[in-house]
This record gives sequence, C-alpha cells and structure tokens, in this order.
Amino acid sequence: MLYIHQLNQLTVKSAELESVYLIRELKQKTPYPLREEQLQNYFADFFISDTDKNVTEQALPLVQPTLEAVEALLAENNPLHEAINLQRAVQLLKELPLPIKNNILYFEEIAEWQKTSFIPEVTSLLNAIPKLRSQEEKQLHNQRLNEPFERVLRNQEFGFLATDIVNESHVALINGLHESMTKGFFFHFSLEEELKRVDFNELKRRLPAEKVAEVEYIQKNIELIKKGIERAYDANMRMVNKALVLYAYVKWLNTGV
Repeated sequence: MLYIHQLNQLTVKSAELESVYLIRELKQKTPYPLREEQLQNYFADFFISDTDKNVTEQALPLVQPTLEAVEALLAENNPLHEAINLQRAVQLLKELPLPIKNNILYFEEIAEWQKTSFIPEVTSLLNAIPKLRSQEEKQLHNQRLNEPFERVLRNQEFGFLATDIVNESHVALINGLHESMTKGFFFHFSLEEELKRVDFNELKRRLPAEKVAEVEYIQKNIELIKKGIERAYDANMRMVNKALVLYAYVKWLNTGV
C-alpha cells in the first residue's frame, strides 16, 4: 500500500488513490469473468493464518502472570527498583488483555468465513456487477456487497474499526516497554550512574542475581507478548488490505470490463 500505513488510514479517499494501481494489477491477474481459483490465489496473502491465531493466542495467557510478577516487585517497595516505572508497566499490561481477546475472536470469525464461503460469495457478487441494469438492481446488490466489507472492517462505515482490538497504540506501548526493559527500566540508577550513562549490563554487576532473574522472567514474557501483539497488528493490516482490494474490484467492475 502506498498511502495507507495505519489501520485508521483506510478511507474512501485513500482507497480511491490506492485503487488506481491496484485495478491494473487485478485486470492482469484476475481477468473478468472472475474465477474462484484466481481469487483464491490472489486473496491468499491476505488470509488469517493458523500462525496468526496461534501466536496471538499464546500472548494472552502470559499477560496476567506477568502483571502479577510486576505488581509483586512493586509491593516489595525495594529501593533497588524504580517504583514509578513498575507502576507504568502495571498500567500498560492492564490495557492489553481486552484488545488481544477481541482480536482472537475476530480472527476466529474471519478464519472460519474465509475457509468456507468468502471466495464463492465474493466471486458471485463481483461477477454480477457488470450485469446490473436498473437502479433498483444496483441498490439491492450494493446492500449485498456491504456484507463482506462489514465483516472485514468490523464496521458499517468504510473504515477499519480498531479501537477495541490491537492497534498502533498497543504496538507502541509494548515495544516501548520491551526496549526500556533491555536498558534496566525496572531498576534504580543512581544519579552518578545516570550522569555516566552506565550500561545496564554494568549495573547488573552490583545487583543481587535473584533480583536480576526476577526481571529477566518478566522480560521474556514481555518478548512473547510483544510477538503476539505485533502478529495481531500485522494480520489486522492485511484485513485493511483485503478490504482495499475488494474496493478496487468493485470500482473496476462498476466502470466496465
């Protein structure tokens, strides 16, 4: 995609711009009349895979024990730790379960649909467009065309509804936490260490091994949660791409074959 780089950037205007180059490709790779096999091959790159679902699902059960581990460190009130950073991590982790759960449910619905009826439905709907004659026929067909868009976009409007699933904010939060932890985010640096910009690996030398191990456990979980969130986000972007391709097909077939 040339103009769409975030989930919320799919609009009619951006789709119009993107469809200019897409229509040329669609005409070449899937000439009219459209065949199910051709559409299956073309849309395959946008499908939700088992790996998408599995990696996202694996992240969810890690959030609660990771949250509890951070809360346990905070409850210690240990001067070795940076309390405000532990609090920030707690707040961040509390924001993650619901969007991940919703994303898993979304993936399950889309995966079942793409496996059973997406391609036959879309092939039939798209092939019918050039044959429509009366205004009444076109209006009725538009209502049917809205259905696959609404499923993919989770929205009755032409725009991807991502406020309650994994979106850019969650990716930024988990990436920020992960990066900070590699720099010793949970531990207190003295003023002298801050001024000297002491590396975390050097700081570890004065820390009890068991305290380092506690944080390393949390960090490993954060890495896996991050992997799940990034995988969910990438799959959501593919759904935006899928809707864009559908839009380009409709535009092409409405303007003649």
